[in-house]
Amino acid sequence: MKIAPVPANEHDRLKTLHAYGILDTMQETEFDDITRIAAEVCHTPISLVSIIDAHRQWFKSRHGLITHETSRDFAFCAHAINNPNEILVINDTSKDERFHDNPLVTGEPHVAFYAGIPLVNPEGYALGTLCVWDIRPKDLNESQLMTLQSLARQIVCQLELKRKIKELNAKQAELKRAYEDLDKFASIASHDLKSPLNNIISLTHLLKDGYGGTLNDEGNEYIQYLNDASYQLSEMVTGILKYSRSSQLITDEKEDIGVYSILEEVSALLHVPENAAITYDFSNMHIHTSHIALKQILMNLLGNAIKYNDKPKIIVNIAVREDALKHTFEIKDNGYGIATADTERIFELFERVDSKDKADNSQGIGLTIVKRLVEKLGGEIKVRSTPGKETVFTFTIPK
Repeated sequence: MKIAPVPANEHDRLKTLHAYGILDTMQETEFDDITRIAAEVCHTPISLVSIIDAHRQWFKSRHGLITHETSRDFAFCAHAINNPNEILVINDTSKDERFHDNPLVTGEPHVAFYAGIPLVNPEGYALGTLCVWDIRPKDLNESQLMTLQSLARQIVCQLELKRKIKELNAKQAELKRAYEDLDKFASIASHDLKSPLNNIISLTHLLKDGYGGTLNDEGNEYIQYLNDASYQLSEMVTGILKYSRSSQLITDEKEDIGVYSILEEVSALLHVPENAAITYDFSNMHIHTSHIALKQILMNLLGNAIKYNDKPKIIVNIAVREDALKHTFEIKDNGYGIATADTERIFELFERVDSKDKADNSQGIGLTIVKRLVEKLGGEIKVRSTPGKETVFTFTIPK
């Protein structure tokens, strides 16, 4: 018996093999179907998906064989992987000096015939073989060998798919940990930053109330600057925390939502001013989606439509349409409008456009959250605007 030489790339081959995480896993239908087909096509009692580890050959799938593994020293497949681009066929093991006294030949299962197709991954490493055994010498025709090659390629595809899933699961776990760390950081930062900011805001009020009369105009102006800057920074911290947590809204269970009822709920929370009229253009319908996410989207869009408006009579029209695939919301107002050059960047974090409201402390976070939520619901959002006349936000929610 001749023990197969170790491939020149053995170190890298084993490193790649272990990255698949396939060794010592349970039997799976995808592989068992292939070995069953291989045995049927080749008319052999035994068919195996054999993986060559450092000191053993381990069977991911075995048709007609009870044992799970053998020593690598006895493995026919250990010879096959040394020539990854060739099929190893031993028509009669008793006449082959490499195998005639192999324990698998002289003892159970008494292998007299072997054919193995190397399982070569995209990097060129032979991980093992798809092989068929018989207890009698035999030949395979060209059609049978081509079928074995096709089945071997399918095994490699399955291995690649499982490796990708393993990598994606690891990446998902890593991202989850990073998100949890970021959320924790945002909460701590929010608390640790807002406490001193609130103290500064309180102190500026005390300074203004207690010493405003003794300070000149410039001194009072500095106090007001300090107060305004503290408010803006406090709002920014609050916005960052909201943004970091916005994706969590999507984890809520989806439910059937009446469009009228959620708009009434949003309007009540917004405290719509007396000079504002919100009109509806739709027949009542129900949408199956995240209630909290949809409410957050509408709160931001309707709130902006009312806030950024310089008309004596504020008019906001809400239209909702549906087709076979989606619901489409359209929020149109008669406010400031948005310059064409700004319609893309308004959805970016911390991006603000010039506002006619000098007291506007917006930090450019609301629309970023809206876009994030719409996209996580599977939809998209667009805006078109005529400066000084109207702005129309359109977003979709898939059915």
